Amino acid sequence: MNRQTHENKKVVYLFGAAFTALMMITMLYEWALPTMGWLRALNNAWSDFRVNSPTVAYGLFGVKTGNPFDYSFGSLINKPGDQRIVIAAIDNHTLNNLGYPFERKYYGRMIERLNKLGAKAIVMDVFTVDPDKGHPGSDAEYVRAVGKAGNVVSSMAYDRWNRTFQVPIKGLPAASRYVAIPNMDKSLSSDNKVRNVYLFDPDGMYKDVPGLDLGRSAKECADINLAGLSPAAYAIYNGEPLPAVWARYGTNSYALNFRYPVVRRVHAAWSKKELTELSVYRWVSVLDIIQDKLTKEERDALKGAIVFVGSTAIGAYDHYPSPFMPNMPGVEVHANALDNMLNGDFLRPVNGWIVALLVLLLIWLPIYLRRRSVALISTVVGMVVLVAVILDYYLLHRIYSFMFANIAVAVLFPFAFVTVHKALMEGREKKWIKNTFGQYLSPKVVDLITKDPSKLSLGGEKRDMTAFFLDLAGFTTMSEKLTPEELTAMLNEYLSAFTDIILRHDGTVDKYIGDCIVAFWNAPLDQADHRKLGVLAAIDCQDELARLNSTLTQFSIKPQCRVGVNSGPMVVGNMGSRTRLSYTVMGDSVNLASRMEGANKFFHSKIMTSEYTFETIRDQFDHRYLGSVRVVGKAIPVKVYEPFARKGGAAPEIKAMLPHYEAGIEKFYKGDYKGSLQDFKAALAARPGDGPSQFYIGKAELFAKAVPAEWDGAFNITEKG
Repeated sequence: MNRQTHENKKVVYLFGAAFTALMMITMLYEWALPTMGWLRALNNAWSDFRVNSPTVAYGLFGVKTGNPFDYSFGSLINKPGDQRIVIAAIDNHTLNNLGYPFERKYYGRMIERLNKLGAKAIVMDVFTVDPDKGHPGSDAEYVRAVGKAGNVVSSMAYDRWNRTFQVPIKGLPAASRYVAIPNMDKSLSSDNKVRNVYLFDPDGMYKDVPGLDLGRSAKECADINLAGLSPAAYAIYNGEPLPAVWARYGTNSYALNFRYPVVRRVHAAWSKKELTELSVYRWVSVLDIIQDKLTKEERDALKGAIVFVGSTAIGAYDHYPSPFMPNMPGVEVHANALDNMLNGDFLRPVNGWIVALLVLLLIWLPIYLRRRSVALISTVVGMVVLVAVILDYYLLHRIYSFMFANIAVAVLFPFAFVTVHKALMEGREKKWIKNTFGQYLSPKVVDLITKDPSKLSLGGEKRDMTAFFLDLAGFTTMSEKLTPEELTAMLNEYLSAFTDIILRHDGTVDKYIGDCIVAFWNAPLDQADHRKLGVLAAIDCQDELARLNSTLTQFSIKPQCRVGVNSGPMVVGNMGSRTRLSYTVMGDSVNLASRMEGANKFFHSKIMTSEYTFETIRDQFDHRYLGSVRVVGKAIPVKVYEPFARKGGAAPEIKAMLPHYEAGIEKFYKGDYKGSLQDFKAALAARPGDGPSQFYIGKAELFAKAVPAEWDGAFNITEKG
């Protein structure tokens, strides 16, 4: 069992070490490649669920008003889009009327109208890299409008893989306040969602772009990395140079704190239909801007706003799923990044070393608790996960990204392993217990141990126990008179019956030595009444012997048996070699029990139990005092007794014998050897053949003539039995 326990411990520790290595390597890998990895995918899935979880409560309580994303605790973790940001939408209405793609002069007219309406910054999330050959004057009108406005950010294309650029049409970069890149390919996660953004491209600088004439921003942008649309708009809106923004944000990746969408009415100034759109930021149709068909609310929204111009028409925009929407126009991703800049609430990662330390501790928590019950382990792990969930929501409220999946995986996988391993090992352990103890423990005890193996102590330990030795008298004579087959059959009958009695009294059968049975009590389970159980087993074995001798008529020999019982400190446990173990007891108290069994021959008694067993329970039995003996190897004498039955249950001849015997014992040990003779003879008459009475008659006659010089009140047993 100890070896098996060691092997199980080794398996669990190997799993812990392997899983720890896997988690650490995965976390390092995902730190190096922020958009990749299975842990990051789990974190992404959880973060999407987390921000959408208020909608579950919204649906459960049947709320009919308000926005589901900010219902209840949703207002603590989710925010709507900043009203300072507006999308000039190249929508279906615009394309249906102006064509696709439409002439660039309309961009110029839109810019003019936006500036008249008070827009503070205009960001063109559209590419104009090839001249409009069909309408050459259209490009010029657009460039003039951009130059006049002075607050326009134009886009240029950047092929990151080939490191090539497509710059805007001639004159547009110089006319623009800034030229920026809208590329989001470097920020895509493994599920094709934009979760992180680079505000400045880490791979390229403005001076790397061949033939790019930045005009008014040439000196300003000479030594900075390529800007995204959001920081360029931020610089214009805040009235600070782009290099200052670059110095503040650098080329780091920032986790977007997504805003939730709301339903708004569109074309409200002229459409008689109640047309609505679900969007994060207000959409105002480009054609409505050009034609000045705007409501007062739309005009107010555009005044002082940062306007992103981008496509929202079906089939004409780049689709980027967000946690709130399966399809979101890419222009809203840029708007969301600017929103986070304006409000200073990009999600900040929790320190990676703190997460790594938590992961390390939580991996080993279920392993540390593996010896506890599944219920306790489940409760602890459940509490850890619950606390982690609450902490994750709180940290999101505090604008932190916690990597909850790392924590959940770190504790749940080892928990699952430990639970399954524990179930398998407990099944094997129960089978081992039944196989190991089923043959020499009572079914009741085996059932208790099987249900709760923690009650089983198999390591060597010192305990107060009761040892029991039973031996069939005259085995050598029997073996000479019976054939091997007869001897085996007789031993099986008698030893089986005695074994059943021992097990019935919840004893543990240690071993069989020829015709001898060795048993003990108070291990492997605690038994407070082990002394009484050992004595009862001895009495019942004598009663069973009488029954067997009467009923087993096929055997010509009717054996007798002697039983020795002693209690005291003993060492119990699995002992033997590394390959073959036996659950057994050893110690001086065990040896004394063996001497008790052999000393029965000295007194001609059937059961002998020491004072260490009998002193505290003798009032519960009909018994007699046999004397004080000094066994081989012991200098201190021990008082010994012979129990007959439970109190009041002795046979009539024993009850008739005991008063005479006790009177004789009293006189004998007071030195009245001659006077004790009459009492012992009366006891023998009451119970013919009584061995101890005959023993004391012989001793009384001897001592009446001359007391031996070495007599000190104790008999020396010079044989081991």
